[in-house]
Amino acid sequence: MSGVLVKEDMPICSDEAGLQEAAARCGASASAMVNVSDIIFKPEFRSLCKDNRCGNYGKNWKCPPAIGEIEDLIDRLKDKTRAMLFQFVGPLARPYDWKGMQAAAKEFSKVVQSLAIELLTLHPSATVLGAGPCVACEKCAYPDEPCRFPNLAVTSLEANGVDVSLAAKFAGLKYHNGPLTVTYFGAVFI
Repeated sequence: MSGVLVKEDMPICSDEAGLQEAAARCGASASAMVNVSDIIFKPEFRSLCKDNRCGNYGKNWKCPPAIGEIEDLIDRLKDKTRAMLFQFVGPLARPYDWKGMQAAAKEFSKVVQSLAIELLTLHPSATVLGAGPCVACEKCAYPDEPCRFPNLAVTSLEANGVDVSLAAKFAGLKYHNGPLTVTYFGAVFI
């Protein structure tokens, strides 16, 4: 796997504070715990994926349509009781700095993958969600081969119907962190 941060001395802790500590160790800017029952799910977000705005629809095991029906995904997440919403705030050189946004997205992906690795032991039944397509592999094996790293593969919050802006507001996390920043969100459902 390329770009994954793994630290051999990462301590494992099973409580919620330990989960938030793990997020901070992995590079999250902030995190907050919420009840899953308080998260707003909107199945219509799947249309953003179908519009192929990111160019990964039908090209990644953790993007639609490969991840399954939106109603099934929402039901699986609603079976969990708590979630940690976390964010990564990246700097931009100027407003609408596309290269800066891409660099921050790459760093955020490292945060998500590092957290997924740590949670294999911390909460093996946890569901880790990020932003955009899975980047566990440099090139996804879809559709020719099975997923190479199914325990580390991550799908996006939006592809699972999570209303990120409302979840951030409910969790007390800023959705916008200033004019020269870009903010990416992920979540761990436990």
